[in-house]
This record gives sequence, structure tokens and C-alpha cells, in this order.
Amino acid sequence: MIILLNIFAWVSIHFVISFMTSRLTTKQLQSLSPLFHPLEMEAGGGIFRFLKIKKWKKYIPDAGRWFRGGINKNEIGLTSQQGRITFLLELNRAELSHWLQMIPAPFFFILNNGIESGIMFLYGILFNLPLILVQRYNRIRIIKIMAKYSPSKSRPSRNLSHHIFNHFTNSE
Repeated sequence: MIILLNIFAWVSIHFVISFMTSRLTTKQLQSLSPLFHPLEMEAGGGIFRFLKIKKWKKYIPDAGRWFRGGINKNEIGLTSQQGRITFLLELNRAELSHWLQMIPAPFFFILNNGIESGIMFLYGILFNLPLILVQRYNRIRIIKIMAKYSPSKSRPSRNLSHHIFNHFTNSE
């Protein structure tokens, strides 16, 4: 019975948080964008090459269309600057969703005893962490593309955070 309760709890957490983040407006996502600035260790991509994200990220499904009004990232249209900005906002939405889905993991120590509590805690982290890494990997790639094709012809610098901030503040 406790196994079914754990499964129900995790499925509920995933769907409720995903639904809540799917309702964030463009303006709300833009205001949250400073939370998602690339870290210096991500800028060169070495951490992502080490983790071999490019090889396994294709196996992760896009849940963008699971809720009404959701966006399938393959249909955004990355050939336009507006499409790239939309993609970047959707990366923020997805990353936020997965960070929030990890927050309840410690509460499974209350619901469970012994090894089950550790397994449920690890599930919460290990399910979401790869998804967060994919969002961060894609963010670095899209920021480099945005900088390459920006009207000002600026090139990506080591400070990619500057580029992401400029694109969001100039987009509306």
C-alpha cells in the first residue's frame, strides 16, 4: 500500500507542478530569467561533454504539449530570433518545473521508513536532475546561436549571462 501511495504522490507532484509552471506568462518567465543565467563552468560546454548529454538527451520526451496551450519545442521555429527567444523562455519554464519538483523529495522521509524513504528521496533528485542538465545544455547552445545571429552582430563572450539578459530585455 505504501508503494502505491509513493507512486501516487510523485505522479501528483510532477503533474501539479508542471501544470502550475505551464500557466506562467511570458512576462513572469522573463522576470525569472536571472535565476537561469548560465554558470561560468557551463559556458565552455566541458561539463556537458563530460556528461555526454548530447548522446542521451534525445531519449527525453518533450512534455510541452501535455497541458492546454503548451508548446512543443520542436515546433517553435528556431530560424527566427523570436522563435529562439520563445525557446529560451520554454527552457526556463522546464528548468523551473524540475527544480520545484525536487523540493518535496525530503518529505518522503516522513511518509516512509528505512530504505523506502531514501529510495523516494533519490528518485526525486535523480529523475529531475538529468532534465535540468538538458535544459542548461540547450540554453548554452541557444544563447550562442542568438548571439551569432543578433542584429548587433555581437559574438558570444565568456559572459553568456550578459547575452541572455540583453535578449530578454530587448525582446519586448
